[in-house]
Amino acid sequence: MSFIKRAVLYCIRQRFKTAILFLTLTIIATFLLTGIAIRDAADGATADVRSSIGGKIMLEPDTEGNMGGGVQNQWGTVYGYTGDLITPDIVAAISRVDGVVDYNSEDTAAYYGAGVDFNYLPAAFNLSYTPYGEASSYTATLSSEKCAAFQSGKYKLTAGRHITPDDRQACLISKELADYNGLAVGNSVNMYSLDTDDVTKFKIVGIFDGTEGTSGNALTVDEIPANCGYIDYSSMFELFGNELTGYQQLTIYVDDPTGVQSVYDRIATLPELKGKTLKLSIDTEEYDGVSSPLEPVQKSVNIMIAIIVAVSAVILALLLTIRVRSRKTEIGILLSVGISRANIILQLFAEAVLTAVISFSAAVPLSIFTAEKAGNFLTSASLDVKINAEYLLPVSLIGLLLIALAVTVSSWTVVRSSPRDILTKTS
Repeated sequence: MSFIKRAVLYCIRQRFKTAILFLTLTIIATFLLTGIAIRDAADGATADVRSSIGGKIMLEPDTEGNMGGGVQNQWGTVYGYTGDLITPDIVAAISRVDGVVDYNSEDTAAYYGAGVDFNYLPAAFNLSYTPYGEASSYTATLSSEKCAAFQSGKYKLTAGRHITPDDRQACLISKELADYNGLAVGNSVNMYSLDTDDVTKFKIVGIFDGTEGTSGNALTVDEIPANCGYIDYSSMFELFGNELTGYQQLTIYVDDPTGVQSVYDRIATLPELKGKTLKLSIDTEEYDGVSSPLEPVQKSVNIMIAIIVAVSAVILALLLTIRVRSRKTEIGILLSVGISRANIILQLFAEAVLTAVISFSAAVPLSIFTAEKAGNFLTSASLDVKINAEYLLPVSLIGLLLIALAVTVSSWTVVRSSPRDILTKTS
């Protein structure tokens, strides 16, 4: 009779002992599947955070030692930056650096425009310091989608599209202002700039919301958020000509925040930045804030899996030792009729493996429930915890290794004895 047939007959005959082993292996497999699922979910969430947020590198003028000697006027001494600005050539060079996925410059209240053919929402004071009434402020940007208000979710695009670096005479306005004037995406508006004494036609490429209920008791129209919008940076260069030669700041987006230092080093060595009074700095605050809840989860789950494996090995060894010691007579008889020690150990191994096959199958539906509950308990972050079919392979391999070790340890002290010693002690 083969060892496999003997193993099957034993499992059928000793139903209670088989049931205990089945429950033990099911619990072990459930814990292992749960741990692997949570670990992969945390790894996946971290990867998603990296790709969606990325890292940031800031390029700004270095004002230290570059503010000139100061000019006296009736209010005191006025200092102005006398160093370099971030030119389009520098931006183009940075955009070609490996690891850079996007960039943006955002200059709040860079442009003040009075409505030539439209009206702003009224404020407490009706000022008319331009031929077309009061002016409101606009943020000049290369990419409005990357501006702080849109990144934070404060503003949301409801119609049209965002401003891009290729735009000319483009603007975004609030839904409140659009509704107030009956404007829509595709319409054009004329604005007068007191700084340049020019009227510029801007095409509305997008409309955003998020300004509702924020006007408060505004004294001037530019204090009402709904009156403030966004324009493309190219229009600023055209309007101000030689007075504006570059950007005040540049936010550089990196694909992977963990590799931001290497991208920083490559940018720092660009010839276009050599000798310029500009400074680079790394900003991973947003990524750190989002990913920090996930890091302890990853560490905790790895520790948990290690503990599960260690405890499982001990429990299996103890359980199988009890089973083997209760079968000394059976083992002694098998040895006395010429069954080899290796064949007996293989029978014990086969008994555990046959039970494990059923146990691991039963552990799958149980682990689906426990993985979701454990994921919610371990972190406040949203983890998409799923039990995938490929998890059964590592769990099965770990299970087979644990069973092999436990069977070897538990059976060796009995099997290595002679049949006479075993039967004598039993009798």
